Amino acid sequence: MSETRGRWTIRAAGIVALCFLINMVDGMDVNILSFIRAALSRDWKVADDAMGYVLSAGTLGMGFGALLIAPFADRHGRKPVIMTALALMSLGMLASGYATSIETLMLARLCVGMGIGTVLAAMAALAAEVAPPGWQDLSVAFVQAGFPLAAVGTGFVVAWAEPLVGWQALLRWAAYLTVALLPLAWLVLPARMASTTQATLSARAAVAALFGDRLRARTLLLWLAIFTGLLVLYSMLSWITKLASGAGLSDADSIYAGAFYNFGAFVGTISMGLLTLKFRPGVLAPALMTCAAVALLVFGNASLSVGGALFMAFVIGLTLQGGYNGMWPLAAGAYDAGNRATGIGWAMGIGRGGAVVGPIMAGYLLAAKISLPTILAIYCAPLLLCALCALLVGRHTKADPPAA
Repeated sequence: MSETRGRWTIRAAGIVALCFLINMVDGMDVNILSFIRAALSRDWKVADDAMGYVLSAGTLGMGFGALLIAPFADRHGRKPVIMTALALMSLGMLASGYATSIETLMLARLCVGMGIGTVLAAMAALAAEVAPPGWQDLSVAFVQAGFPLAAVGTGFVVAWAEPLVGWQALLRWAAYLTVALLPLAWLVLPARMASTTQATLSARAAVAALFGDRLRARTLLLWLAIFTGLLVLYSMLSWITKLASGAGLSDADSIYAGAFYNFGAFVGTISMGLLTLKFRPGVLAPALMTCAAVALLVFGNASLSVGGALFMAFVIGLTLQGGYNGMWPLAAGAYDAGNRATGIGWAMGIGRGGAVVGPIMAGYLLAAKISLPTILAIYCAPLLLCALCALLVGRHTKADPPAA
C-alpha cells in the first residue's frame, strides 16, 4: 500500500533509496566472482567445468532464499526478513574472503546467495508498496538498477586492484561494505508494513493461493519466463569475460567488456523503469529480450574490433538485463499486496533454477570447445521463450479488474 496518494514523501523516497543501495551491494557481491574468475582459476588451478559449479553455488542459494525465506516477509514484515538477509550476505562474503578451497568457497557463496535471493524479493515488494500510485513500476525498476550499476564499478575496481592486492582481499573488502549496511538498514526500514488478510495465512496456504483460478496461469508463465531469462542472464554474467576472451580480447579488455556489459545493464534497467510510465512491462520486457537474442547473434558471428566488441557487450547488457529487470515490475503487478512477496519470492526461487543451470551449462560448452557462435546461438532459444511467456503474463495482468 502506498504511503500517500499521488505524491512522494521523504520517508518513502528514503526507503526506496536504501533499497537501491542494498541492491548495489547485491550487484557487487554477485558479480565480483565473475571478475576475479581468471585469477582464481589460475591460482587454484580450477577448470572451466568445475568453475561453473562455483559460479552457480551463489545462484542456487538465491533460489533457496527466495523460496524459503522471502515469503516470511508477507507474514512477519519486510524489515526482519531484509535484516536477516543482510546478515547472511555479510557472513557469506566474509567466509568467501577467507576460503582456502573450492569446497569452502562454494559453501560461502551458497550463504551469500541465500541472503541475496531473500533481499531481492523482499525489496521489490517493499518498493512497490511505499511508492505513490502510478510510480510502483518505476520504483521497482529503479531499485533493480542498483545491481548492474554496482557491477560496473566492481569491474573497473577489480581490473585495477586485483593485480595489486589479490582477489581474496577484494572479497574481504566487499564483505566489509556489506556489513556496513546493517545499521543503516535498521534505522531506515519501516518496522512493519500494513498487514492484510492474506498476510496471516500459513506458508502452505499462501503458496496455494498462487494457484487459484485467477493466478494459476500467470504464476506458471512467470516461473517459466524467469527460469529461461535467468538461464541466459547468469550465463552471461558469469562468463562474459571468458566469452569476450573467446572473441579475441585480452584478459584486461575482457574485464572491461564485463564492465561495459554491466553499464549497458544499468542503462537498460533505468530505461525500462522510465518507459513503464508510458508502456506496460508485459510489452517492454519481451521486446528487449528479443533484441537481446539478436545482439547475441551479432556478438558471436560478426568480426568486431575491440571497440566494437565492447559496444556489443554494452548492447547485450542493455537489452538482456533491461529486459529481465522488467520481470520485477511485471511480477509485482501480477500479485496483490498480501501475496506479493510470496509470489515474487516463489517466481524468483523457481526461476533461480535457470540461474544455476546456465553457468554450469556454459562451463561444459566451453570445456567441450564448442565455438562461440554456436554457444550464443544456443542461448537465443530460451531468450525467445522468455519473451513469449512475459508477453502472456502481461496480457493476463492487463485483464485484471481495476483495483478498488
